[in-house]
Amino acid sequence: MNYKTRLVLLTGCWFLLSILVIGGLFNYQQAYVEQRTQQNLHRELATHMRDDSPLMEGSDYNPKALKSIFHTLMLLGPDFEIYFLDSDGNIKSHAAPEGKVLSQQVALTPINAFLSGKPFPILGDDPRNASRQKVFSVAPIMEGNTTLGYLYVVIGSEQRALAAQFSDIDSLFHSPFAWVTAAALLLVLGFSVSVYQLTKSALLNPIKQIAQDLKTQAENGYRLKPEAMLNVTELKPITKQMYLMARTISQQFLQLQHQEQKRRELLVQLSHDLKTPLASVLGYLETWQIQADKTDPLINTAQRNAQKLSELLTQQIDVARKQSILTEPKFEALKLSHILQDVIDTMQPVANKKQVTLALKIPQQDAVFGDKQLLQRLFTNLFDNAIRHAPVSSKVRLTINPEPIGLGISLENDIDPQAPQGSMGLGTKIIQSILMLHQSQLSTRKEAQHFEQSFSLPLPT
Repeated sequence: MNYKTRLVLLTGCWFLLSILVIGGLFNYQQAYVEQRTQQNLHRELATHMRDDSPLMEGSDYNPKALKSIFHTLMLLGPDFEIYFLDSDGNIKSHAAPEGKVLSQQVALTPINAFLSGKPFPILGDDPRNASRQKVFSVAPIMEGNTTLGYLYVVIGSEQRALAAQFSDIDSLFHSPFAWVTAAALLLVLGFSVSVYQLTKSALLNPIKQIAQDLKTQAENGYRLKPEAMLNVTELKPITKQMYLMARTISQQFLQLQHQEQKRRELLVQLSHDLKTPLASVLGYLETWQIQADKTDPLINTAQRNAQKLSELLTQQIDVARKQSILTEPKFEALKLSHILQDVIDTMQPVANKKQVTLALKIPQQDAVFGDKQLLQRLFTNLFDNAIRHAPVSSKVRLTINPEPIGLGISLENDIDPQAPQGSMGLGTKIIQSILMLHQSQLSTRKEAQHFEQSFSLPLPT
């Protein structure tokens, strides 16, 4: 399972968990606040009922009379259920409908906690539902200093619970707690989406871009763009090592080219060694043909094959001579202005001969990271091409602009319509190798009779 899938699953599970937790806390808080409010509001309810309606005289009471009084009071307050308890919590009188199953006893611990002034809410037994507890109000029934029983009033009657079932949905949409919960869930969802988007933009997309850069690098001579190191701070150590790896691979390519050049040199030497005796053979064959009285097919065949071999050797020498030897590069921090000054001094006589002006625009901070000899060779070739193809009395402009990834270099010149046509010297493997080694590549733009070449050089690391 990849990181993106795990992130989506984590975000979704976290959101669902947040819904459960926030919903549970909301229900608990709502019930807690409601119970505490009701119990505080009806704290003295049982006491008032006891004082306003004398329930007994002495230790004697009439259960039927109590039940009638309880029934009347419950009609006036349908949210209450009234019970008369003895001193042990046993139910002695109530106003429940006939046939209603009731608990026989109510626990005295919550009653004692209520009478001792413990913090609300205090939940007591519900005689009509043994599995549920409710808030209540209670008042002791005394005779002298003796507790004969308790007037126990359950707050939140069974009828009220039934009625609440039909109004829960409506109250859910109108309750302020519901809106607070909805807002909290939206905030959690927004946070989850924001985290995912941040991770995607700051981590997943840069990783995807680096993978694409590696693919492009493999297809384009192992060039890694320096701007790949600017994607994200957390990935800079990785991209830096990739940058160094690409530079090492480029250097290895140059070494292979150097070895290939050595092989070509050997081929040139061998071709020269073969060309001398082959020329002698051709001379003797031609002399034979001139002096012979009649044509000999064998001599003619030998002469044609020797001539063909001579042409092949000449072609091999020409191909080998077009390659240049590249020494092992030595990278260091360099002042580009010093390199350009050496190149200008070399190319100035050629430019003066053609009346071409060399214009340079170099910033104050012109330090680059590269090989001095390779860069001198690069700019020499570029200026030589520009001067050779520029019209008489024209200008060749070199402009250097600082960029976040290095120094951007642009060389512009006009094109003489009478100049030799071709690649203008920009397609040679030497220039490509030099730019590849410096993790750059040359881009060209031609408009009418104007030509521009641009590339970048890395800053010192």
